[in-house]
Amino acid sequence: MQNTLIANNRNIVAAIFAAFALALTACAPAPTALTVLHEYPPKPADSPVEIFQSAAPQCDFREIGIVTARRRTFLTSMEKVNDAMRREARKIGGDALVGVYQTRPIHNPGAFFPDRDPVLSGVVIRFTDPGCLL
Repeated sequence: MQNTLIANNRNIVAAIFAAFALALTACAPAPTALTVLHEYPPKPADSPVEIFQSAAPQCDFREIGIVTARRRTFLTSMEKVNDAMRREARKIGGDALVGVYQTRPIHNPGAFFPDRDPVLSGVVIRFTDPGCLL
């Protein structure tokens, strides 16, 4: 009887841990490389990716793709969303993001609580002059 009780408690603890891990994963930003215009090898994980919202960089560059990232919950900071965009830019070989803008599309509009979480989008660029890298 006691062994069954211990096994049940372990199952409950395991289920709670799994639910907690799933909830943390669901709170992460959802990045997507929407369009890849030119293929380049990925950049290292520690490679800097600057974000330009309104002004383009002074160096010549090539547009290589479009990236978007969505904040899934209010628990996720917009800085984490920016970091998710940077990671996606690195994956497709980008040096920076330009023209980054925010929208608030409504997902599941018929739901009791429609999803209005912010979405960031931007163009991934690669500098043509290696001297322009940060």
